[in-house]
Amino acid sequence: MTVDLSHLLCYRLFSVVKANEQLIDKYMEPLHLNRTQWKVIARFNFLPMPCTQQHLLASMGIDRAHLTRTLEQLEQKSLIYKEKLLSDKRAYTIVLTPKGRTMLQKVEEILKKESASLESGLSTAEKLIFKELINTIEGNILHVLKKS
Repeated sequence: MTVDLSHLLCYRLFSVVKANEQLIDKYMEPLHLNRTQWKVIARFNFLPMPCTQQHLLASMGIDRAHLTRTLEQLEQKSLIYKEKLLSDKRAYTIVLTPKGRTMLQKVEEILKKESASLESGLSTAEKLIFKELINTIEGNILHVLKKS
C-alpha cells in the first residue's frame, strides 16, 4: 500500500515551511541576504546577549562549518563583528554593527509583512485556534524528543 505523503500532517507542515522560506528568500533578495544570513540576523532579536556561536548553533540546527562561513560572510558585509570572550579565549561573541542593527530592522519588517500575509483571510478566532494548534503540535514533538 502506497501512502500519499500530501495527506500526512508532517509532510504538509514541511511543505508549508519550505514554501514560506522560499517566499521570504525572495523578499530578502533586495537586501542581498541568503537564507542562512537572514536567519542569523533575525536571531539577534531573541537570543541571549552576548550572543555566541554556540547560541546560534543551538537555535539554528545547522552544522558548525556552515555557520562559520555565514558569519564570515556577514562580517565581510560589515553586519557583524566578533569579540573574543574574556572567560574563554577560544569562543567569540557575535555583535551586530550599526549597519547590522539597521539590517535587523529591515529583516524584521519583511518577516512581519510575511507573517501578516500568511494570516490574511483568517479571522481573529481562527488565528487564535491556529496558534493553539501549533503550540500543541510543538509540545507533542518536544514530548517525543524527551522520551527518546
